[in-house]
Amino acid sequence: MRARAAVQQQIDPHAPIMPPRTALSTPLRGWKCPSCSQRTFSTSQPLAAVGPEHPRYIDIPEPPQQTAETKQWMKGILPVPRDVTSRKVGKDGDFEKAIEKSTRDARPRHFPEGSREAWKLKMHETRKRNLREGLKELKLRKERTTRRLQDHQAQKYAERAELISRPEREDERLTNPSHNLDLLALYKGPVPNPTGPLRLAQSRANQAQHFATRQAARLDSLHTLYSHARTFIVNPKQLDAAVDEAFGTNEDPKEFSGEMDDTHSVWGLGKPQSVQDMLDRANRAKSGRAMEGASGYVDVSNERVRRIAEALTGGRMDGEEK
Repeated sequence: MRARAAVQQQIDPHAPIMPPRTALSTPLRGWKCPSCSQRTFSTSQPLAAVGPEHPRYIDIPEPPQQTAETKQWMKGILPVPRDVTSRKVGKDGDFEKAIEKSTRDARPRHFPEGSREAWKLKMHETRKRNLREGLKELKLRKERTTRRLQDHQAQKYAERAELISRPEREDERLTNPSHNLDLLALYKGPVPNPTGPLRLAQSRANQAQHFATRQAARLDSLHTLYSHARTFIVNPKQLDAAVDEAFGTNEDPKEFSGEMDDTHSVWGLGKPQSVQDMLDRANRAKSGRAMEGASGYVDVSNERVRRIAEALTGGRMDGEEK
């Protein structure tokens, strides 16, 4: 670069000296890992940190231990703390008396205000007061901790006793592989069944009631069939008679009188009753408003008399179905 600038200066002394060009036309960029620069279609963390043979390759959730306390590793060795409430100071071992003995008052002495002796006496009293209050606070804190631990332990014992005395669940009883039977009684004799005769008698009563209900329904069906059998058409002669009664003969056809006189169509009597009309009539009869319909009082009375006769005779009576 310097040689090139010197040659240019010799050719044209008045030409400005151009700055040297860099080797690269673009600035250098920091190197980046190709695998990190790729965009993924998932927000989950890649499992490339461990291989498929690693036990942590598949993330299996572990249940948290609520009562487990994590012990942190501490550098060095700590001394065992002393229990100030367990020491028996004195003959009787009273804690209050031990505190009074350790913080007894000194003999009353008077020193000039602001002197060194007065300051030392004041500090002496402050240390005794701090020691007395500290020991009492330590005892209260220990009592609170002990009480809390005892309550927690009693709660755990109560929960355990409740779980032990809880009856077996129905799903566990039904899916239990054991039959819970007395094998000795099963091998040497029948299994004791104290409620067997009572359940057997109940089953027999239920069976008898079922048979009686079925027999009553069968008898009612037979009686109804017998009552309706008198109008059954069983031969061609009865069929011809029924057709002639409904439509007449070729010489004397039946005429329907209605809005139009001497009409040969059944529509002369009006349109037939629809299903909705029959349902409305049945609903009015059930609700006690049968008089509101077009059937009138005579049809209602006939229906009631027929039902009363059926209840008294125990069979079905012939009735004209409207």
